[in-house]
Amino acid sequence: MTLIRRKWLASCTAALAASAMLAGCGSSGSGSDSGSTTSGKDSSASGLATAEKKVAALQTLTKTYPVPTTNVPGVDKFKGRKVFYIPIVQQVPAFVATAGSTKQALSKVGLSQQVCDGKAQPTAIAACVQQAITADAAGIILDAIPYGMAQNALDAAKAKGIPIVIADQNPPDGVENSNQVSYVPGASSQPTAMAWWIIADSKGKANLIIAQNADSPTALKMVADSLPIYKKYCPGCKVTVKQITASTPALLASKASSNVLSNPSATYYYTEFEDSLQPTLQGVQQSGRSSSISVSTAAGSVNGLGLIKSGSVKAVVAADQLYMGFGVTDELLRMMTKSGPIDEAQPTRLFTKENIGSIKVTAAAQASGEWFGDGSFQADFAKLWGIG
Repeated sequence: MTLIRRKWLASCTAALAASAMLAGCGSSGSGSDSGSTTSGKDSSASGLATAEKKVAALQTLTKTYPVPTTNVPGVDKFKGRKVFYIPIVQQVPAFVATAGSTKQALSKVGLSQQVCDGKAQPTAIAACVQQAITADAAGIILDAIPYGMAQNALDAAKAKGIPIVIADQNPPDGVENSNQVSYVPGASSQPTAMAWWIIADSKGKANLIIAQNADSPTALKMVADSLPIYKKYCPGCKVTVKQITASTPALLASKASSNVLSNPSATYYYTEFEDSLQPTLQGVQQSGRSSSISVSTAAGSVNGLGLIKSGSVKAVVAADQLYMGFGVTDELLRMMTKSGPIDEAQPTRLFTKENIGSIKVTAAAQASGEWFGDGSFQADFAKLWGIG
């Protein structure tokens, strides 16, 4: 789900270099336009068959939700308390949807929600956290915000005994979840889902540019984790990873154009998150290659899915934001009641021309969760919280 980020960690450069090294054979680093390929008809055919099966599964509705099974006792004693939801940028469609679903989930147990816009700025995030401390909040949910962006303020919240959930971020190496701070990575497998589609759609012959968001260690890792898929299952694919940054949005279109022009044989362009989709399309158009490049993205909303219908975009991976709201609420309630954090998953779905006609591409439909399944998880969570 995580979308707009700002470049704030000096270690991002090192992480990017590490992700390029992980690419191995069959892909190129972020600063290179070349990529090696391997041959082998048997492995190529087997990889294509695997990819096609994966894509068929990724396009279907969720049949079984990953709802936890252990109850959360003692939730009722927090009735009337307030939880702060702090997204890195409030107006991003995915965060708007998660804010709505989190509010809905919290209301089931008698808690209210205060949304505070992080504005992609450490000072604004710290101010939001301070507001939560002043309000004696029952908990804080950060969305797509690394802990280090407001470490002093968050340390102060911890000292006050306020539990903190950090959504859409992986925990730093060596950090384990606790009743004080817990990471809920969310839909971190979206680039992997896109890898399966690209392999299948190209029949194992994609010449791919991945525009990797370099503003967050989590975003870097998400792409890095997908690269072995191409290496193992698509020996005929060439993958070139290029870094982009949301800290200079005015340059995203020119960056996309440059990426395409420096890779004249490219046939696929995957920009990691939807916040860079519109400038990407503009840049591809400027390059004169719109008719020969298939564009895709993840963390999709009505914006990206609507462009599938128009044909401008070929594939979008979207995450179930309604489920995410209930998942992070469940995690926070477990921390508040000292019953321990657990792993919280988030369903996703791949959309292409094959299944886009099966849904209503509206904000209301996205918020309702109907893009992904029947929403039965809401009753299941309520039972865990003692109100079902």
